[in-house]
Amino acid sequence: MSIWDDAKKNLAELYTVTADKTSELAKVTSRRYDKFGLSRDMERQFSELGSIVYLALQQEQKDVLESPEVAALLARITDLEQELRRKEDEIEDIHREHAERKAAAAAAGGADVDPADTAQSDPVMDDPSAAGAAAEEPVPDETPEADEDGPVKDEINP
Repeated sequence: MSIWDDAKKNLAELYTVTADKTSELAKVTSRRYDKFGLSRDMERQFSELGSIVYLALQQEQKDVLESPEVAALLARITDLEQELRRKEDEIEDIHREHAERKAAAAAAGGADVDPADTAQSDPVMDDPSAAGAAAEEPVPDETPEADEDGPVKDEINP
């Protein structure tokens, strides 16, 4: 295969992996945004509940917990908590599905494998004679000799 065919194949794999990861992140981000909205709505409901209880206690009402307003707020908060748990479960499902697809693709040797998870070797770097010549620093044949005046002088940096 030529270098251009390899580059084309690698770019196609990169595109596939990137598209899959972007899709996963978009789905998760959407669910997290929904969770944020639900949390804010729960805070508002708790605030309203606190206001009702506080005003009732100020007026010395003993049956504030049997109030239809309080019951409606408690039901709404319970519903929001359940919806929040569903969103968390959806996020876990998205992550699990992505991991399963990734594992299945890796087992099948497909293009959906993350390039960061697979080590690709460079044939030039695998050849010790080719890499060694460029990577090693030259060793001087002789050691520098001491001058009559004192310390050893380096020939490269006098």
